[in-house]
Amino acid sequence: MLRASMIATAVNSRVSTQLVMNEWIGINATFAQIIRWKRKPIWLPQAKSKLFKVPPRLRLPQEEAVEILRLYNNYRTNRKSIRGYLEQLMQASQVQFDEVSLKNAEEEDYANCSKINDEWNKELAKRREIRLAKEKENRIQETLKIFNEKKQLNEKIMEEIEGKVKRARMEAKTFITRENIDRAIEEALADVVDYNAAIDKEGRLYGKSVDNKQQASV
Repeated sequence: MLRASMIATAVNSRVSTQLVMNEWIGINATFAQIIRWKRKPIWLPQAKSKLFKVPPRLRLPQEEAVEILRLYNNYRTNRKSIRGYLEQLMQASQVQFDEVSLKNAEEEDYANCSKINDEWNKELAKRREIRLAKEKENRIQETLKIFNEKKQLNEKIMEEIEGKVKRARMEAKTFITRENIDRAIEEALADVVDYNAAIDKEGRLYGKSVDNKQQASV
């Protein structure tokens, strides 16, 4: 029972330590470097029994040493050959610096670029002229359309005004003036409005105002 509790405690301690290490590594993963060891920590010094011990030098067999030397010599030969070949290609591809030729090349390049730029400008000028002509024609058409719509609207407004004037002139005949005010008063007194009047299916009107008119006519 005691051994089981000790094992559980060690496991819990190891798990907690591992979690702490994982959390620390997650936070400082950029500056962290994991080092593993098997027998002892890295910070402990060398053992006293191995302090003055000189390890024996590795001795290869004669055939193996000769084969390794041969492979190394072949490697160095191939490396020098490839390096020399690349240097030759580099020297062949290099252009000797000449100020006059370089200046002439720059002037020729500038002339070619200027020529291409002039051609582009001419082409763009033609396109711009065509576009401006189309826009001008569209503006003229839109202006004429707006002018015609405005003209039609003005004519419609004038027709409405003339109709109102005609109606006003016709209604002016029924206006009460100083000359016909007496006659208008007599007609108003004689024409009594009866809001309780009725009409039958034949269109005959019944009421006080109808009776008064009949009596007046008699």
